[in-house]
Amino acid sequence: MWAGLRRLMWADRGSMSVELVVIAPGLILLLLLVGAGGRVVEAQGHIDGAARDAARAASLGRSAGQADAFALQAAEADLGSSSWCAQGSVTATVAGFPAVGQAILPGDNVTVSVHCNVNTSPFTMLGFNPTTAFTAQAVAPLDPYMCRTGAC
Repeated sequence: MWAGLRRLMWADRGSMSVELVVIAPGLILLLLLVGAGGRVVEAQGHIDGAARDAARAASLGRSAGQADAFALQAAEADLGSSSWCAQGSVTATVAGFPAVGQAILPGDNVTVSVHCNVNTSPFTMLGFNPTTAFTAQAVAPLDPYMCRTGAC
């Protein structure tokens, strides 16, 4: 009886190594997928916050040019070295700012779109491009009592 049991134990020798070799690629792909999802969610969250701050900064501008400059400055400050955005890829587009001399009515808004390229090269084996473009949009109200003419 002991001889039969000993023979069965020798027959299973090395099976754990084979199981690990079969399962390891699936586990690695699963970890890469979790990492890619984390990077996408974190990058989108940073860009959403930058768009919100850029819209608020643009709403404080006294002219369309100043609003553009304020929006870009706020977006670049938010998406500095702590975000996944590639250096120099941050842009901010302002829409809805009134023309010079145009009256601002209550309820007028400024809309800012922030764009950024994120490095996703570690996840190319999952189908990602080496860089992925992310975009976020935010709206902020314009203060109708703020002076935006040259007579202030």
